[in-house]
Amino acid sequence: FFPVHLLSFLYHSLLITTEISTILGEGNESQIKELLRQGVCIPLFFEADCELDGNTLFVVGDLSEEEANAWVGKLVGKLNIPCGKLVLLCGGGDPDGFAHAMSGNLPDPNCEFFQIIEVPSGEYQVEIFAYLTSSIAQNYLEEQKENIQEWFRNNCSGTESIGYIIHLIPLESEPTLPKLVPEVGWCSEFEFREPE
Repeated sequence: FFPVHLLSFLYHSLLITTEISTILGEGNESQIKELLRQGVCIPLFFEADCELDGNTLFVVGDLSEEEANAWVGKLVGKLNIPCGKLVLLCGGGDPDGFAHAMSGNLPDPNCEFFQIIEVPSGEYQVEIFAYLTSSIAQNYLEEQKENIQEWFRNNCSGTESIGYIIHLIPLESEPTLPKLVPEVGWCSEFEFREPE
């Protein structure tokens, strides 16, 4: 599998990077659930490498009408971002790489395995939307009957250049924690739309 983390730059829990890297590396369900509850991170994994490269948008606030209506699957969590810096980290099992991503230093331009995205400080509900071109949507649709596949092709088009949108909304109430996949201990279970 290919891991990706969404992390707050400064941790609400004040855990140090080595501890978080160890927790994520070991996949301990109760400890990862605590990180999710606190909004420290959302550990994601995908079946495809480089899944969020080049076709992922970060949106703070409202989605366009097309973006709001064209998603196939979504995963919801929360992040507490008191410093206004969201880190998208690919991999992250290596404590040194994890520490470098969280150090505030810029990524190596020849090997960018993390990005820092500036957002207004606060607690957020995070909605990760998967669109038709994503592997999450493609794998789901392969398992569906032709009429369901056709409904999604007809009703979820217009976002061909978007694989995912990571949508941040100011937190108003606690979302349900994302489900963890037992074999890995990370999040990958998207909720899929029902054809109308």
